[in-house]
Amino acid sequence: MDRPPAAKRPRLSMACNMCRQRKVKCDAEYPKCRNCRQRNQTCVTTDPQRPGVTGVREWLELPEKVSGFVARDDDREIPREEELSPQDQEQQQSPSNDVIETEKNDGVSPVHHPFITSLNVEHETNRMKIMGGSSSQCLAKSLDVFFKAARLKPVSSSFRHGMRHAEELELSLKLSLPTLPSQETRDRYLSMYESRIHPLYPIFDPKALRAAVEQLATLSDYAELSRDNVPVLASAYLLMSFGADEATQCITEKGDMYCHAATGLLSHIIVTPYFPAVQTLLLFTIVYRGRNQEGLAWQTLGIATRIAYTLGIYRLTSSQTSNLQPVDQCLYKQVWAVCCCLDKMMQIESGRPAVINPEHIPPVGSLSSESSFLLWHLGLADYQSNISQHVYNYRPGSRSVRQILRDTARLDHSLLTWASKFPPELRPGNDLFCADSDFHIVAFLSIQYQETLIALHRAALIAPSASFNSEVARHCADEPSQFRLRNGESICISSARAIAKLSIELLERDSDSRLIPAGPSLLACIVLAIYLMKHPGSKLQAMDLQLLKACLEYSSTRLASCNANVHFLEGLAAIYDQTAAHLKAHAQSEQRPPMISPGRNARAQISTQPHQRCQLPAISTNDNPHSQNALLTPSTYEDNPPATWRRELENLPDLSNPSLDSSIGARQHQSSHPSHIPLADGEVGRQYHGVTREQGSVHENGSSMDQFAALGDCPNPVDGAVFPFEGYNVEDLWNWMLYFDSPAGLDGVS
Repeated sequence: MDRPPAAKRPRLSMACNMCRQRKVKCDAEYPKCRNCRQRNQTCVTTDPQRPGVTGVREWLELPEKVSGFVARDDDREIPREEELSPQDQEQQQSPSNDVIETEKNDGVSPVHHPFITSLNVEHETNRMKIMGGSSSQCLAKSLDVFFKAARLKPVSSSFRHGMRHAEELELSLKLSLPTLPSQETRDRYLSMYESRIHPLYPIFDPKALRAAVEQLATLSDYAELSRDNVPVLASAYLLMSFGADEATQCITEKGDMYCHAATGLLSHIIVTPYFPAVQTLLLFTIVYRGRNQEGLAWQTLGIATRIAYTLGIYRLTSSQTSNLQPVDQCLYKQVWAVCCCLDKMMQIESGRPAVINPEHIPPVGSLSSESSFLLWHLGLADYQSNISQHVYNYRPGSRSVRQILRDTARLDHSLLTWASKFPPELRPGNDLFCADSDFHIVAFLSIQYQETLIALHRAALIAPSASFNSEVARHCADEPSQFRLRNGESICISSARAIAKLSIELLERDSDSRLIPAGPSLLACIVLAIYLMKHPGSKLQAMDLQLLKACLEYSSTRLASCNANVHFLEGLAAIYDQTAAHLKAHAQSEQRPPMISPGRNARAQISTQPHQRCQLPAISTNDNPHSQNALLTPSTYEDNPPATWRRELENLPDLSNPSLDSSIGARQHQSSHPSHIPLADGEVGRQYHGVTREQGSVHENGSSMDQFAALGDCPNPVDGAVFPFEGYNVEDLWNWMLYFDSPAGLDGVS
């Protein structure tokens, strides 16, 4: 297929008067070009054809097809990197040598290495999965740095124990074709789809779907069903599975049965790659996400998108749709829009390469949806795509600090513009006031918005505030967005608080939905933990700690009801355990009363019970808060015998040997992983109790994260003034967030 020639970057209006007078190249930056800033001269631009009229230097606003820019209503126009020629991309991504020299530290930064992922490896079974820098797993790696600096054990290695649940589904080799439930149950489950999924993801015509399901219900045996009707049968099974789980707000035996039956038909669906297969595969993606199996959802979404590409529905024109009914035309556009929304949303959640080219995202105005939710979701997907390009489409060292900060500010402005289009009562970031039937969708969009903000401002989250602010002041003093950039950490923590609050509110309003997986709430927990480790003396410490506990309970409950690996759940509980220990130690070192409420300093207990509506799981508490060594502190972590509370926790059956309740389908969890989570290497740090070095290491000689710091020699653990990332500029921090493991050069940081 011939493609039009790549559009060139629009030319600037003109050089400033001083650069023209000196006959030098002008970069035409606003309000002063670089040459005028260096000479402290007034930078004025006048048009030679209009003497005396002062002009403003800016990018020329050209139509989309001519300029290669994509306009989104009143937003700034953002150039598509795919539409630039290779020469233009090289010029855009490679700053001049003198700028690089002035903005980088002397020598090559130890974090300039070509790692862009986080890896889960199971050597004995040849299982390996990769997550990108915007994922929760990579952010947990940064949390490990703060834990190690405070002489606490890392937790990111526990993520590999969740790999099998996210990526696999155990199926019988024998095909299962259960009959559909009774008429009353079918109507209830189909109504559940129409009210809970269809307003956001309208991938079916509801009337046609009901008619097809009712026709299938009249059959007593599906073994002789024609292959053209297999996608319809799989969709019916998935709708029954979703309805059963959504009605009880937890994973059910009936939901399992129908989900497994539908999955058994996947091979039949793939070999009939037409529009019904695309619809069914998108429904697979939604159902798998609701079961916190994002890895499986990513696979079915990829297949659906590729089939949609082969059908050409991404570029339907009036001539191509002349033979289609108006209803079909609208449905095709909606299905492609859903593909785009899921693709860009899951890309920024997982950090994996997207399938859909950004130039194929349809303009919001091209859709005619009965609900505004899909239109809002599509607008956010476009900005998520731009942010993913900002994060992943540049090689380390190819951009200066100033470029990174300015791109971050531009994308931040775009997100704010997107949110401003909502009515005030539905606007992300505000308290949400809407009907209970719509609350889960509005909360979902708000959570996605907050999650995207965290991905954009992640470097500010892990950076020491003073050094990050000095970088912004140095490179963006003349930018109107400098205040948002300086408060990137505050933006991240505010977004994490908003996600935690919405997660709790979903339970309290009895509106929790399988549409919202546990991933965003887990991301919020990691952000809250990083902030508390950085600022143990914060006045909002008690509130943030309680939000962390409640959000971890919500995440653990959702994951436990899906039969997630217990070692992964233990790792999540350790986040609260160790953060609370650090705050207690800091309060004692400051010789002031701790802000942690008595009786609330014990470890957040993992709930292994089915998900209960409007009820948080029970929390284990310390009945004797005045007992000596009630909490673990850095000074007593290894040198002293285990404290009483630690021994008691280890002896609790629900923590030392957790198992799922029999009411969750009587499923037995079979762990394929070692029983110990790999922690710090004994040669460079302290050896933690009950941990063997050989187990679970990605590298045969131990992970370089384990060699991050000699924990026993750390003179100043994180205390609000000394940070592990002290001395690294914005570019270093930005690149660090993408890495699989910490570079060896960071071993000396304390």
